[in-house]
Amino acid sequence: MMGATVRVPVRSADRVVEAVRAAGVRYVFGVPGAKIDAVFDALTDSGLELVVCRHEQNAAFMAAAMGRLTGVPGVVLVTSGPGTANLTTALVTANTEQDPVVALCGAVNRADRLKRTHQSMDAAALLTTVTKFTGEVDHPDDVLETVVNAFRAAATAPCGSAAVVLPMDVLAETTSSGPIKAMTPASLGAAPHQEVQRALQIIRSAQRPALLVGARGADPDSCAAIRRLVSDTALPVIETFQGAGVVSHDLEDHYVGRVGLFRNQPGDVILARADVVITVGFDQVEYDPALWNAGTDRPIIHVDTVPAGIDTAYQPAVELRGDVAATLTDMAKSLSGMQVADAFRTEIAGQRRALAAIDDAARAGAHTARGLNPAALVLRLRELLDDNATVACDVGSNYIYMARHFRVYEPRHLLFSNGQQTLGVGMPWAMAASLVRPGTQVVSVSGDGGFLFSAQELETATRLGLTFTHVIMRDNSYDMVGFQEELKYGRRSGVVLGDYDIVRYAGAFGARGYRVSTEQEFTTALRQALDEGGPSIIDVPVDYSNNTGLAAELHADLFE
Repeated sequence: MMGATVRVPVRSADRVVEAVRAAGVRYVFGVPGAKIDAVFDALTDSGLELVVCRHEQNAAFMAAAMGRLTGVPGVVLVTSGPGTANLTTALVTANTEQDPVVALCGAVNRADRLKRTHQSMDAAALLTTVTKFTGEVDHPDDVLETVVNAFRAAATAPCGSAAVVLPMDVLAETTSSGPIKAMTPASLGAAPHQEVQRALQIIRSAQRPALLVGARGADPDSCAAIRRLVSDTALPVIETFQGAGVVSHDLEDHYVGRVGLFRNQPGDVILARADVVITVGFDQVEYDPALWNAGTDRPIIHVDTVPAGIDTAYQPAVELRGDVAATLTDMAKSLSGMQVADAFRTEIAGQRRALAAIDDAARAGAHTARGLNPAALVLRLRELLDDNATVACDVGSNYIYMARHFRVYEPRHLLFSNGQQTLGVGMPWAMAASLVRPGTQVVSVSGDGGFLFSAQELETATRLGLTFTHVIMRDNSYDMVGFQEELKYGRRSGVVLGDYDIVRYAGAFGARGYRVSTEQEFTTALRQALDEGGPSIIDVPVDYSNNTGLAAELHADLFE
């Protein structure tokens, strides 16, 4: 008879780190504190790289970007009380944008949890409101399984944020439980054959079918399957912001634009005229179906890993739930060579010309004494970057122009906060991209307001030796709010900001700062910044006076 396995007691904090390492994590982002210092201590011998940040919110932004870019949940490590509370904005952003991230949060001793004492709070109650999973550990034997389940929750579609609350006394105690091997979410097969056949029958009988590709269509396997399907058919493709880059250079003739912010864009026109819409990995937070499918009875084929969210404007005729890549591969076999009606082909070509005309008209806008034409600036940025560049877009009026004019050809190379529209994400996301994609061009874009939400992380960036370029489109105001106020009330309130010297600010942290005033100066500065090591900040004035006119093309109630 075999003897029972004897497990040597291990400090619970070490078990936490074991689980993180087993999940495939390389970087841990955080801000230290006494209630979580046992895990910081365990990291010292772990082989994982600890990135000490200047603010917990920014640490979580970086961790979430790691999740989006790699598919492996990012990890943020913080202490109790305000350390945990400071995560909430970043965690709800990750949950909405479906970026997998796990927050490991220190807490007071179990006996003090609900006392009115130093840094005590009901952390789990708070975190439950901004995550898809929160586990509060009350015994050292539960630590490992709780952390493993947090990783599984974060990485299970729809991906998002998960949190584990770890009391200080639990982390200090030993446990003999475990080990638990890394448990990634179970893989799915293709959607059921019978349902695929139903969908194929609908699609083959269509004259004007179109693909709408969303966030869950942008993972590597799904993207490859979409490209194989499209390359062998005449199907047009509309991207959401989170699906940006699914259409490659080679498939450019199939691309009819992105949707989700403006009305009556070429992509919207093709969606409106389609007699069947095949949504791939589409989440309703990306583009409310009421804005593109209300009042129509044309069939929708829902291809996704998760069930469709049903509302009056989104009631799929067939729901193909399963692995997206496997399902599309099954469909592609029967759709090979599929054509669309000649009239629809002509409409697609016309809308592609309209896409180019939008850029041409915007580029022709004049620069003024107040600043550069923001559309021309964005288009110039697009011309100067290569196809491997990663561009992280912060929220503000700059976001409007980036969404409208910036084109990419690889998924997850243009990063937006489209669901929560959270200020301050741009530079932390770029820092994460610099870690994941060293040796490639990494650029973040923000307004002057959004930049200062996370600008203290410049010190972190220079300490780590990260190389990226941040472009500030400056007008010294919260213009995205201001132009909406002007349209509603005829005047602006509470949006004026002061100027600051970006050259001296960047220099104080060991970064390079450039202040330019012409398009040629911007071109020169950007080329220089892209060729030099370390972080560079380019401050360029823009004239947003056209925003009130542009607002006529924007969907209402979509802004922060």
